[in-house]
Amino acid sequence: MHPALKAEINRALALFEPYLTNATIWQTWPPRLAESARYALFGGGKRVRPCLALLSAEAMGGDFQSALPWAAAIEMVHTYSLIHDDLPSMDDDDIRRGRPTVHRQFDEATAILAGDALLTEAFALISRSAPDPRYAQNWCRLLAEASGGRGMVGGQVDDIKGVTDLKGLISMQRKKTGALIAASVVGGGVIADVSPEWMARLERFGDALGMLFQITDDLIDQEQDADRDANSFLHHLSYEEVIKERDRWAVIAKESLEGANSKHALSHFVDYICHRDV
Repeated sequence: MHPALKAEINRALALFEPYLTNATIWQTWPPRLAESARYALFGGGKRVRPCLALLSAEAMGGDFQSALPWAAAIEMVHTYSLIHDDLPSMDDDDIRRGRPTVHRQFDEATAILAGDALLTEAFALISRSAPDPRYAQNWCRLLAEASGGRGMVGGQVDDIKGVTDLKGLISMQRKKTGALIAASVVGGGVIADVSPEWMARLERFGDALGMLFQITDDLIDQEQDADRDANSFLHHLSYEEVIKERDRWAVIAKESLEGANSKHALSHFVDYICHRDV
């Protein structure tokens, strides 16, 4: 990771982690529900999406502090999706981030409810904490579209069904993984009141970064497990072709930022995603 990006991420997380801890009055939730939701939310995630939200806001002329409600809401929705993805009826995973998944640590019903609670709390947080009602309206729309049937949930349906070709894979990953990553970036632009042109650029950047993230995920998974999932780029392309595809999306992402006054952190983030190994 570039030292300048590492410094910016550390600065963002120094604000984000305390904010997320206090964003919800956990004592008002049933104790077991609060415990299970916090178990997942503070379980060692990399905070990629909230960092993107904060860095995007600042790159476009906004500031970290004003974007914190959006960053926290994004992380809540991402965490909900992981809880539900791990369920026996979905991916049936027992371990996440080196710990038992929520349904293994607690029980399946509690896991479902913890995910539901985090999803709905995200919208409540935006509604009560956005600096301006206009931001709340735009953030709620972005979050609903990215996480619903046209976004993450729709992508999960495609994932369960399975894809048969590269076109279907790109469509599935754009919804399942890319939609929330793209929304993170665009939501940062909302707080900066960017022009329609720059909003379109941020959408293009976020879309490219989402594809890049999934491609590198597939490359990492291939190094750890030789079995090639049909819903992986390596099932449809050779290793060399996947590397070229990764580099192509990295170029698209960086070109989308041309002309920004302060793009360096986001540009370094592209390099970080492109060459990460975890």
